[in-house]
Amino acid sequence: MTDDLPAEAGRSSSGRLPSRRAAVRRRSWLAAGSLLLVAGALVLDAAVLAARVDRVPVELREGPGTTWVLIGEDSRADLPTGMAAGDVGTPEQVPGSRADVVLVLHSSGERTTVLSVPRDVVVSTPTGGGRLALTWLDGPQATVDALCSLGIPTDHLVSVDLAGFAAVVDALGGLEVDVPAAVRDPLAELDLARAGVQHVDGRTALALVRSRQPEELRADTWVPAPADPDVRARTAAGLVQALSAAADDARLRPWRLQATAWAASDALTVDEGTSAGELAALASADLGPVSVLPVGDPVNGTLARFPTEETAAAVAAAGLSCDA
Repeated sequence: MTDDLPAEAGRSSSGRLPSRRAAVRRRSWLAAGSLLLVAGALVLDAAVLAARVDRVPVELREGPGTTWVLIGEDSRADLPTGMAAGDVGTPEQVPGSRADVVLVLHSSGERTTVLSVPRDVVVSTPTGGGRLALTWLDGPQATVDALCSLGIPTDHLVSVDLAGFAAVVDALGGLEVDVPAAVRDPLAELDLARAGVQHVDGRTALALVRSRQPEELRADTWVPAPADPDVRARTAAGLVQALSAAADDARLRPWRLQATAWAASDALTVDEGTSAGELAALASADLGPVSVLPVGDPVNGTLARFPTEETAAAVAAAGLSCDA
């Protein structure tokens, strides 16, 4: 049994029943208002993120196509959470910042090439010559000029420090990496007890790329890993591909994408001409395979490695040139 409704129930003050069209209009306005609020929040968020990115003055050395130079800095001034300065040295013990990882991404419009440049390749400097990693001690301009001596231009320059790299990896939810053998390096705080594909956090990813004295597990015994001057450049290449895959996955998870953008905006330093939109395009780029730039073997037991004819050929094959 139902109660009879009063005759005036559901009527407007004019005595007419509300039209369905009016109700739909109200819902449409509410939806439009909500979209405007979301759009406004996104614009504000983008402005805040852009403001958090540090800028550095540098005279770029432009070339054909578009070339991004990505630098992983090795500075003790800002360490990842939980990493003790005693493990890697204090800023007083290891002053300044070196270019520990150097990646070059070149797009001709038709194809994209990514090169991992060995940090110990000898480059031309105003004082004669030196290892690429050390040019960062004299500032970004010195590194840009030094890369040009190899035929590598710079249209955009991006650098990230140790803590920033680890924070970005953690914001992405970690990385899937393929480790050919169980590996450890106490000085780098690296300890992966098994081989194969595994999920790593930011500190472990950083330890992989920073490892200088790795040991591998062979027949239940830890032994020094085979000497390979390209191992760090190759590891950096693998991590970049893993980062790209994780960034692709993050696009399906807006909350993770937001966290990653926030972490990256606090971690990056870029040249003054690179816009937030260009950084976003870089983050969404399909990198494909990453190759290690071939250079000579270490000279007389030192770290120094000189460029060779293969170096020049690889640079030219990638479409890179400082002559434009």
